[in-house]
Amino acid sequence: MKAWILLPLWLLALQANAQQASPQPVRSEPLTAYQGGGQSRQLQEQSGPVTVRWGQPEALPNAADYRVTIGDLDRNGDGVLTRDEVPEGHALASEFKLVDRNHDGRITTEELAAWH
Repeated sequence: MKAWILLPLWLLALQANAQQASPQPVRSEPLTAYQGGGQSRQLQEQSGPVTVRWGQPEALPNAADYRVTIGDLDRNGDGVLTRDEVPEGHALASEFKLVDRNHDGRITTEELAAWH
């Protein structure tokens, strides 16, 4: 059989398959706020309900870490912060390399202000 005869049949089969695979309409519930901040929406899929959550909490649990000053952590009074002066678990401890822009191992008032 010639290929030009099979081409229309193949296109019809492809179109029928695409129609069968098209997604079904999704029913969704209204937006609701969820505990911790943000919003959520309940969707009903063929496989069952799906909850989608997005947004940020109204307050960060470590927001105070981002308001810190040199004076708050400077234990030796030299006007700069070194790694050993930053408490473990503080936001600045995990972001020290980022805040220390000139990579001298010390965070100055200017570097800290740029981080806020």
